[in-house]
Amino acid sequence: MTSKLSVGRKLGYGVADVGASLSFVAVNTWLFYFLVNSAGLEPFLAGLVFVLGRLFDAVIDPVMGVLSDKLKPTFGRKRFIVLGAVPLGLSFALLWLSPVGSQVAKLFTALFLFMLFSAAYTVVQVPYMALTPELAPDYNERTSLTSYRMGFGTFASMLAVALPPTLFSLLSGAATPNEAAPGDWFSVGVIFGIICTVAYLVAAASVREPRRSEASAPSGGLFREAVSTFKVYGFPSVFFLFVLVTVGLMLVNSILPFFLESNLRLSGGDQSLVLGALFGTAIFAFPLWTFVASKLGKRRALALGLVVLASGTVALVSLATPEVLNALTFAVVIYAGIGLSAVVLFPWAMLPDVVEFDELASGVRREGLMYALFTFGQKIAGSVGVFANGIVASVFGYQQGSALQSSETLRAIAVMAGPVAAAVFVLAVVAALRFPITAQKHAEVRAKLASS
Repeated sequence: MTSKLSVGRKLGYGVADVGASLSFVAVNTWLFYFLVNSAGLEPFLAGLVFVLGRLFDAVIDPVMGVLSDKLKPTFGRKRFIVLGAVPLGLSFALLWLSPVGSQVAKLFTALFLFMLFSAAYTVVQVPYMALTPELAPDYNERTSLTSYRMGFGTFASMLAVALPPTLFSLLSGAATPNEAAPGDWFSVGVIFGIICTVAYLVAAASVREPRRSEASAPSGGLFREAVSTFKVYGFPSVFFLFVLVTVGLMLVNSILPFFLESNLRLSGGDQSLVLGALFGTAIFAFPLWTFVASKLGKRRALALGLVVLASGTVALVSLATPEVLNALTFAVVIYAGIGLSAVVLFPWAMLPDVVEFDELASGVRREGLMYALFTFGQKIAGSVGVFANGIVASVFGYQQGSALQSSETLRAIAVMAGPVAAAVFVLAVVAALRFPITAQKHAEVRAKLASS
């Protein structure tokens, strides 16, 4: 019952996540900062862009999932990736054009560009991720394949978070992102957009799509299909778990540029060092977590990683010394990076295991719809995290365009980056341990499917 993929095939599949993570993480880390400090949008309105934009996703994501499943026997999933790669890169670049006019005009301009990018992202990402359970039917092999994908993704996340301050310095000599000119933001957007497009096209050219029968496509109305997935064994648990994890990650991601700039008062170059250490550690820790999961199972390994990341975020805001990059700061960052590795890996490795339970119960495979709902959950959860930071920044008097903030604002930033995010991760520990699918249960379901 084991199906091994070659390293080359895993690498070919995984490289697309450079485009996925580079775009998604850059948006959830820097777009809020860009809208507030470069475009001059009030923090509450900047956060509102994320929330309102996700109402559009409530329609487009499930539609793309059902479309991907229904057309997979004849049209395939790779064609969506090929057709959507260039529009994704273009729409990402346009996000970083500074809106002009009144606050309302800026809000609606930013919202339109955000929705445009989100639609392009869905068109390529949902079919791409739905290939995971098709390429790797085995429980442990899915963890391995996902670790390759997340290795590329975490490297891209590191670039998305850590590279902009360095690029701003190279482009215009800006010492911090706060000093970057609007044209610098757009230039970085173009660079990242090109990388995103190329990554997806390379993956599409590298991966051979599995053959499928017409009978594997689902039938039924969109709403009925979407609702029925939440009756599938294990899906509600992993969906809720993923939402919690993403809220916590986006709370940290979107406030981290503010924390490093205002609380720790680090230069752009030093910010890049800290963020590079965080994500670089996560990349090198993937083999460790793959091994841990083979011994403990995915849910226990994830719970352990969540505990490490939660304690790491609290330690960072408590122990880091302003204006000083010492050994203690880097030790805490590396520790947090180890936990981050597990947290970004395992939810995506757990979702594919639900597919066979759905197939056994309903007689069809609906990878596209499940990954679409996961993508929608990721977007909603990410927007909740960003919007929460927007509300806190507004309430506690964040001064736009300035690295210097009041002591009250600095405390609020630290609380969001540390204790609040950690509390969400602790809730996710409980959810992870309640996930019902184990390696043994998954093997039993695969055996039943094989004999039917």
